[in-house]
Amino acid sequence: RLAVTSFSQSIFGGPQTQAIRGMAKLKTHKGTAKRWKAIAKGLYQRRQIGLRHLNRRLTPDSRRSKHSPVVCTEGQKRHLDRLLPYSK
Repeated sequence: RLAVTSFSQSIFGGPQTQAIRGMAKLKTHKGTAKRWKAIAKGLYQRRQIGLRHLNRRLTPDSRRSKHSPVVCTEGQKRHLDRLLPYSK
Protein backbone atom coordinates (compact mmCIF):
# COMPACT_ATOMS: atom_id res chain seq x y z
CA ARG A 1 0.00 0.00 0.00
CA LEU A 2 2.84 2.40 0.70
CA ALA A 3 4.23 1.92 -2.81
CA VAL A 4 0.83 2.61 -4.35
CA THR A 5 0.32 5.90 -2.51
CA SER A 6 3.79 7.19 -3.35
CA PHE A 7 3.23 6.24 -7.01
CA SER A 8 -0.13 7.99 -7.11
CA GLN A 9 1.33 11.07 -5.43
CA SER A 10 4.05 11.31 -8.05
CA ILE A 11 1.45 11.11 -10.86
CA PHE A 12 -1.26 13.31 -9.37
CA GLY A 13 0.61 16.32 -8.07
CA GLY A 14 3.20 15.10 -5.64
CA PRO A 15 6.50 16.86 -5.02
CA GLN A 16 8.24 15.15 -7.94
CA THR A 17 5.86 16.31 -10.67
CA GLN A 18 7.18 19.90 -10.77
CA ALA A 19 10.58 18.62 -11.88
CA ILE A 20 8.96 16.38 -14.50
CA ARG A 21 6.60 19.01 -15.93
CA GLY A 22 9.08 21.85 -15.99
CA MET A 23 8.13 25.47 -15.56
CA ALA A 24 4.46 26.40 -15.17
CA LYS A 25 2.63 27.96 -18.11
CA LEU A 26 1.81 31.66 -18.05
CA LYS A 27 -1.83 32.59 -18.51
CA THR A 28 -2.96 35.03 -21.18
CA HIS A 29 -5.53 37.62 -20.11
CA LYS A 30 -8.32 36.89 -22.59
CA GLY A 31 -10.04 40.27 -22.41
CA THR A 32 -6.76 41.97 -23.24
CA ALA A 33 -6.01 39.51 -26.03
CA LYS A 34 -9.33 40.37 -27.70
CA ARG A 35 -8.68 44.12 -27.58
CA TRP A 36 -4.93 44.51 -28.23
CA LYS A 37 -2.76 43.23 -31.08
CA ALA A 38 1.04 43.08 -31.14
CA ILE A 39 2.73 45.01 -33.95
CA ALA A 40 6.22 44.72 -35.41
CA LYS A 41 7.92 47.35 -33.23
CA GLY A 42 7.21 45.36 -30.06
CA LEU A 43 4.30 47.64 -29.24
CA TYR A 44 0.56 46.98 -29.16
CA GLN A 45 -2.37 48.63 -30.90
CA ARG A 46 -6.12 48.70 -30.38
CA ARG A 47 -9.19 50.31 -31.91
CA GLN A 48 -10.17 53.83 -30.91
CA ILE A 49 -13.09 54.10 -28.49
CA GLY A 50 -16.21 56.21 -29.00
CA LEU A 51 -17.70 55.05 -32.31
CA ARG A 52 -20.53 52.80 -31.12
CA HIS A 53 -23.32 55.31 -30.49
CA LEU A 54 -24.00 59.01 -29.81
CA ASN A 55 -21.87 59.98 -32.80
CA ARG A 56 -24.20 62.68 -34.06
CA ARG A 57 -22.69 65.22 -31.69
CA LEU A 58 -19.20 64.66 -33.14
CA THR A 59 -17.89 66.65 -36.04
CA PRO A 60 -17.04 64.66 -39.16
CA ASP A 61 -13.32 65.31 -38.60
CA SER A 62 -13.33 63.96 -35.05
CA ARG A 63 -15.42 60.98 -36.13
CA ARG A 64 -12.99 60.23 -38.95
CA SER A 65 -9.98 60.56 -36.65
CA LYS A 66 -11.33 57.69 -34.54
CA HIS A 67 -10.90 55.28 -37.47
CA SER A 68 -7.13 55.07 -36.97
CA PRO A 69 -5.76 52.58 -34.40
CA VAL A 70 -4.22 53.69 -31.10
CA VAL A 71 -0.68 52.61 -30.18
CA CYS A 72 0.13 51.90 -26.53
CA THR A 73 2.35 54.06 -24.36
CA GLU A 74 5.49 52.81 -22.62
CA GLY A 75 3.64 52.37 -19.34
CA GLN A 76 0.90 50.39 -21.04
CA LYS A 77 3.51 48.29 -22.83
CA ARG A 78 5.00 47.06 -19.54
CA HIS A 79 1.55 46.13 -18.32
CA LEU A 80 0.55 44.48 -21.62
CA ASP A 81 3.75 42.43 -21.72
CA ARG A 82 2.65 40.82 -18.46
CA LEU A 83 -0.96 40.29 -19.58
CA LEU A 84 -0.01 38.90 -23.03
CA PRO A 85 3.07 36.71 -22.42
CA TYR A 86 2.94 34.83 -25.75
CA SER A 87 2.14 37.70 -28.11
CA LYS A 88 5.77 38.40 -29.07
